[in-house]
Amino acid sequence: MLNVHSAAVEAYGSIDARIVAPARAEALVFAGVTRRLEAVYADEQSSDAARVAVLHDNRRLWLAAAAAVADDGNAMPDGLRTSLLGLAAFVDRHTRYVMRGEEDPKILFEINRRVVGGLSHGAQ
Repeated sequence: MLNVHSAAVEAYGSIDARIVAPARAEALVFAGVTRRLEAVYADEQSSDAARVAVLHDNRRLWLAAAAAVADDGNAMPDGLRTSLLGLAAFVDRHTRYVMRGEEDPKILFEINRRVVGGLSHGAQ
């Protein structure tokens, strides 16, 4: 869907593209970042540095997704592309507020979970 598989693999681990469909690989990357986000916020002992680090990783993932969606070669319908770019902008903006302690991070978890669901559904 987002065609960010190569950037995601480089940034987040070694998913073997020969055995995992691109949409499934993207879902795995989003799921992994989401699990880390939820874990660091569930642990009241997590440091601010740990929270900022995982928020930064989530932001990097969304920036990679936005770049792939904005690419002229992306075959997604324009409406979906526009929606995903708007969502990426929201994630970036909301992340800044979370880092400043002005907002709750839970909406970021929910957005990522929904993306995982969409990618997983498309990979079947």
